Amino acid sequence: MAKKSTGVALAVAWPLAKKVATQVSVIVANNPEIQKRLEGLGKKFADVQKARTPEAKIARAMESVREQAEIVLRSESGDAESVASLQAAGWKQRADQVERALRILQHQPRKKQKAQLQRIEAMADSLVAEVLTSLIDEVEAPRDQLGGT
Repeated sequence: MAKKSTGVALAVAWPLAKKVATQVSVIVANNPEIQKRLEGLGKKFADVQKARTPEAKIARAMESVREQAEIVLRSESGDAESVASLQAAGWKQRADQVERALRILQHQPRKKQKAQLQRIEAMADSLVAEVLTSLIDEVEAPRDQLGGT
């Protein structure tokens, strides 16, 4: 039964996903600033994949998160109370927490390191996903404001 419901969900979701991807592609194609940001972010995430150890991958990902947060903070032109500024400050704080956890992890016995590393990876993955989602939402926001669907 699970395979059948998965197939139905995929049959419904796939056309919608294709439509959204097409719309996002058009928006990105018409906005050079977003193209540069996504290209830079893509390169940074590719660098993360080249890291040899899980710890190095996490550290590189946190560098990318901090850079994106700095871009947001600079673009908010000193408005420390804006939602975007608060969100970016939160990203930086969470990236710092992940890196502190990695440093502490190095002082644990190897058996404990393995178990705790999974938790740290989950924290880092969640943060990266949030930043990436924010960038995608930012791309879609101008379209929504223009009355697009």
